[in-house]
Amino acid sequence: MNASAAAPDPTGYPPDDPIWAVPWLDGLRAVPADATWPRLMTPPHPRAVDSYGAALAAYALERTGKPLRWWQRLYGARALECDAAGLLVWDAADLTVARQVGKSYLMRETCLWRMHQGDRWDAQTVVHTGKDLPVCVEIQRPARRWARSERFADVYKVRDANGQEMIELLADGSRWLVKAKESVYGLTASMAVVDEAWAVPSTIIEEGLVPTMVELPASQLWLVSTAHRKATALMVNRRNTMLADLDATGGDLWVEWSAPPDADPADEQAWRAASPHWTERRRHLIAQRLAAARAGESDDPDEPDPMEAFRAQWLNRWPTVRRRPGHGEPLLADGAWQACAGALAGIAGPGVVALEENRGTGAAAAFVAGDGAGRFEVDGRACASWSEAIDLVRGYVAARPGARLIVGARMNNQLPADLPGRMGATRAGSTETGRGLVLLRALTAERRVVHDDTADLDDQLARARVHNLTGGGLGLVNNNARTDLLRATLWALDAAQATPPTPAVH
Repeated sequence: MNASAAAPDPTGYPPDDPIWAVPWLDGLRAVPADATWPRLMTPPHPRAVDSYGAALAAYALERTGKPLRWWQRLYGARALECDAAGLLVWDAADLTVARQVGKSYLMRETCLWRMHQGDRWDAQTVVHTGKDLPVCVEIQRPARRWARSERFADVYKVRDANGQEMIELLADGSRWLVKAKESVYGLTASMAVVDEAWAVPSTIIEEGLVPTMVELPASQLWLVSTAHRKATALMVNRRNTMLADLDATGGDLWVEWSAPPDADPADEQAWRAASPHWTERRRHLIAQRLAAARAGESDDPDEPDPMEAFRAQWLNRWPTVRRRPGHGEPLLADGAWQACAGALAGIAGPGVVALEENRGTGAAAAFVAGDGAGRFEVDGRACASWSEAIDLVRGYVAARPGARLIVGARMNNQLPADLPGRMGATRAGSTETGRGLVLLRALTAERRVVHDDTADLDDQLARARVHNLTGGGLGLVNNNARTDLLRATLWALDAAQATPPTPAVH
């Protein structure tokens, strides 16, 4: 298939096709009146002999008192197919459906079930990420409330701190972590669940998270998403691989409810094709959204075309052109840095100051201090000369005696002999830059870094582009933009988070 051309949708297998005649789908091949069979679904894995889908359904019923919907049980049966050794056969399971059908509920029950499989596959770490951290946190929130109840006081440990949300099973240390998509680097996951995967860069998952899962027994990646016209390469390219050969079982499991490509947006059968669960209320809701779209209204801030938003959200129609990742990607998501504007209420310790030159035509000084509770304030300025940057450092150190000094590896011998902290200065370079890039992404996504009146840094951040390194982590793309203040800030931030604050003397 031409990589740039759209593949036609294949013809999926109806529920009565013999291909589905496997024991773990018994009782699921009869589609209820309020449900729809997937339009496109990968056939059973050739190594599969059973599924843990029934165990997932039983766990959810016992925990909540409510049965999973038919389509949720079907997807669980497919995603949790296992071989004769009891190991999951799908490395990745991709689910795509229209809005508001119960994806969040299924993800919550699955994460909890998987967290309790330590007896089967050793202690588990479930990493849950996605387009927006607040949405992921909200999916986990009812589970945290449940685990915090008095009857489970000796069973679970629950953490609610912003960016550090977690449920831990005390018996074996298994955990369900919620992380911003920029914070998954370095985590070892037994299971990773990615919500609204259309907005997640493929490099974050395929280069940052998946390599850490390789050595764990029965590790699995779940990608869950409704379509979007602006989707990244992550889901679009996986879907195009599926379109080229629906019968291929050496890759991902793909399960899709969607309207056919030529469907009329007003056709109720098209709505049902994208909706695994159907009610009269849903029919009424979709009709309202179609009328609003035709009137020029859109409730999708990421899609300015109302009809395109309707086709994606309610017909689950994906882009058909294979995506090509550009030369690097923005360091921070749109609006993420602006959302961190502000200042810390208090500072613990003297902080860190960093100096870096700008290719011989200027220099920058950056300042970072923490509050002792995992939050950091950054400041700094890009200067026209090295001497101007040195003067900034003098002023900062005078205000906060004992501040740690970091300088670019090539500039250490250019520090004035009378500069406070010169003898204890440490060097920084590409290693510290890489660590700082990952750290800044994570802290910004979790609102644990703040800034105020940092125009020079704002400008350098807006221009910065990064790429994933082969061994993991991030590197700056050389696009001829000025990055001296950004690098200095990264070094100072890396040092500040690694250094315990100096206790204040009273």
